[in-house]
Amino acid sequence: MDQDGPEGDSGASSSGGSGAVSRGQNALYVMPHDWASIAPVIGPILERLDPQDASLQLVIITPDPDVTAAVGAAVVRLAADQRLDFVAATSSRRAGRLWRARPAHILAGDPQTLVDLVRAAALKLERVRTVALLWVDELLASGGGPHLETLMAELPKEAARTVVCAEAGPAVEELVERYARRARRVVAAAGATDRATSIEFVTVSPAARLVALRRLLDDIDPRTALVFARTEDSQVAVRDLLRSLGYDGPDAAIRGGLTAPPETEAVILYDLPATHEELREAAGPSSKRIIALVQPRQLTSLRALAGGGAVSPLTLPGAAERARGRDAATRAELRTVLAGGESGRELLTLEPLLDEYDGIEIAAAALQLLERERAAAAASASRPADKRQPRAASGTMVRLFVSVGSRDNVGPGDLVGAITSAAGVTGGEVGKVDIRESHTLVEVSASVADTVVEKLTGTMIRGRRATAKIDTERPSRPSSGRPSSGRPSAGRPPRDRGDRGDRRDGERGPRGGDRFGRGDDRAPRGAPRRRDRE
Repeated sequence: MDQDGPEGDSGASSSGGSGAVSRGQNALYVMPHDWASIAPVIGPILERLDPQDASLQLVIITPDPDVTAAVGAAVVRLAADQRLDFVAATSSRRAGRLWRARPAHILAGDPQTLVDLVRAAALKLERVRTVALLWVDELLASGGGPHLETLMAELPKEAARTVVCAEAGPAVEELVERYARRARRVVAAAGATDRATSIEFVTVSPAARLVALRRLLDDIDPRTALVFARTEDSQVAVRDLLRSLGYDGPDAAIRGGLTAPPETEAVILYDLPATHEELREAAGPSSKRIIALVQPRQLTSLRALAGGGAVSPLTLPGAAERARGRDAATRAELRTVLAGGESGRELLTLEPLLDEYDGIEIAAAALQLLERERAAAAASASRPADKRQPRAASGTMVRLFVSVGSRDNVGPGDLVGAITSAAGVTGGEVGKVDIRESHTLVEVSASVADTVVEKLTGTMIRGRRATAKIDTERPSRPSSGRPSSGRPSAGRPPRDRGDRGDRRDGERGPRGGDRFGRGDDRAPRGAPRRRDRE
């Protein structure tokens, strides 16, 4: 269903600078994904809200909880003097509890969280005046389209729509046509004097920027440098870090600011400039080395700012040394994937790890997982056919015998953990774990059974060295219930006693005798003879 908002007075969409957007008019902003870019979009909207009206007036839709939190920090600063209440819905459970206790003028959250609040009857949207969709290109790339469609169906059609994206691709154009028709476009215009700019970048998370900045300064050791910081919070953080490193005062060789003096050797972008003009102003007239500290989601904006110039990664030392030893074939494969440029979901998945590790370390860990899977597949393929496990087809399970059991204080988690870590298989390839007193029977996927046996044998589990092997089925016992020696009686050939059936001791044979062939008139061993009884 189409969700058309109010049509703007300007008719066809326009391009240009930061033209004003009138009240009730739909708008499309194309700008870099940077927290400092939130102010020019949200600021004018906040000015049109009514603090006296206690109902929900503005809904801000974000790609994920991390962006929601960043938007919340910006909105709190912008609305500090307007007496507007705000809730950042980073989780539906927490936000639902807060909202029931005290609704606010402004609510921000990702589509799934907001839909959960609506379905739980905690959120009413009938009085919303404005809807702001921030960086919808990232939201669509991460699979949030279905939840966004559900949410937009609940919002009033007359509410004004403000859409923000880093790149207005076909998916964004379709969304604008559906939800914000005839939106006024606010795009940073490319002037005739724009030039391609080469930029290096280091991927970081927002929380790790200061650490990355310190490591970068230690690595490149510039004689003079400007650290570009747009927001007040960034400027304070950069200034404190530079002071701790010995760069203090207005004449320091390395200092924070917005414009680089002519003699500056390097410009480090702690925040991402919003426009080409802002980047040119930061770099100054002369050519300088420009290095950006960016999140993975900002790479599209960074390439747009470069204006066709080279955008290349910069690897900080230490992490690079730990990543040595990768062969040329693997690097070629990675270049092929990177050239494809279709890694939006993967970038968002890995971004939280940047709080703890450098990007090159994360890539090395992913490569290690890949090589482990390849090694297991190669070992299985190179094993002679007569030694491979033929007992089960692909997709079935094979039972293994492992020489540790309950007397070794072994639990199911110990066995599963040992198998997955030693053999490099996933938990989904491990089935039933049957722990006995002296051993354990474990079911694993038939395709990895030989690898598990090879890798698990010799592994220490609960302080005991384990041995693993395929648990072969034991041969069936004779039908009599006990094995036969197969030896004939001494001094005479074995005679055919016929089919005696499955008889227990003392049962009669077919001739009336017991199982030893004795008749009824024969006394059992140890009994008195007949003539004695007579």
